[in-house]
Parts: sequence; structure tokens; C-alpha cells
Amino acid sequence: MMDGKDVLRKNMLKKRKSMKEADAKEYSEKIISELKNQEIFQKSRNIMIYLSFNNEVDTYNLMEYCLKRGKKIIVPFTIKKERQIIPSEVRNPHEELILNSLGYKEPDIKSMREVNVENIDLVIVPGVVFDIDGNRIGFGGGYYDRFLKRLRSSTMTIALCYDYQVVDKVPVDQFDMPVKCIITEKRII
Repeated sequence: MMDGKDVLRKNMLKKRKSMKEADAKEYSEKIISELKNQEIFQKSRNIMIYLSFNNEVDTYNLMEYCLKRGKKIIVPFTIKKERQIIPSEVRNPHEELILNSLGYKEPDIKSMREVNVENIDLVIVPGVVFDIDGNRIGFGGGYYDRFLKRLRSSTMTIALCYDYQVVDKVPVDQFDMPVKCIITEKRII
């Protein structure tokens, strides 16, 4: 039996998968451009960025942009058994990232550089569905909810998503961690 979160997740993933490539590219560029204009982004030195796949808002150009400006890029390395994220610095995405068994990229274990969560200024958070209060539905593993709980309260969390991924309300449970800001191609919440 699927619960409300599962139904929302499944329907939204289907909708995102059916997006035209040109639309995904155009919206991603608008969203990333808006992120770059945010003061918190400009001031942040240590930025954790999810590695986009399956029509998510594209973060690869953002990583390059940050590296060229001397920002430290941190990406998630997942430990499936413990459903945990280890933040790892990436200095050369082309050489240090590999495709894992689940079909998305993450740091090669040989190039891991674990970063203390206390040193992260900004986390760009992925998700499938969001609501206007910053609540999110991810892929269902709880990885990011566990990770976000470990951050300093002052660490900024921003979700990047397409506007249709924002609904009025998502089901929330006690372990869910909302983001502080959402940027879409149409608005900032």
C-alpha cells in the first residue's frame, strides 16, 4: 500500500522524467542564475552541492562556476547500509566522480576528502516534491533528513527545483527536515 508521500513522489518523478530536454536546460539555467545572485551564495566559501541526474536541476555547471571562483565544492557520498551521507570535497569533478551502482555520480572512494559538517556554509538540497513551507519529499531513503540534522543551525539550505515540483502541502513526519529556501525558474520561496 502506497502512502501519500509515495504517490506524490511517483507522480512527480514521472512528470520530471517526461520533461523536454530543452525545457530542463532552460529552467536549470534560470534557477542557477537566480542562485548565483543570492547574497548567501556569493558569501559562502564551502558549498555542498548534490550531483544532478534524471532531469534534476543541473548542478554540474554550478560546480565549475564555484571552482573557478575559489569556492570549496562538497558533494555527497552515500553509505547505503547506514543511509548516511558523508560530505566530501571535490577539486576536479571530471577525475574524481564516478557512476555508482544506482546510476548517479559520487566521489570515487580513492579521492574522498571528508569535510566537517561544521565548516559547510551552504547546502544545495535535492528533492522530488516541495511545499511552500520548505518541506520536501526526497527519494525515500531519509539520507538528507539525517544529514541536515547534523548541520549548524546557521547553515543555509536551499532547494533547487522546477516550479511544478512545489505543491501546497506535503505529508510531513517527525524526522523530516525542511529547507530554508526554494528557488524555481519562476520564484523564490
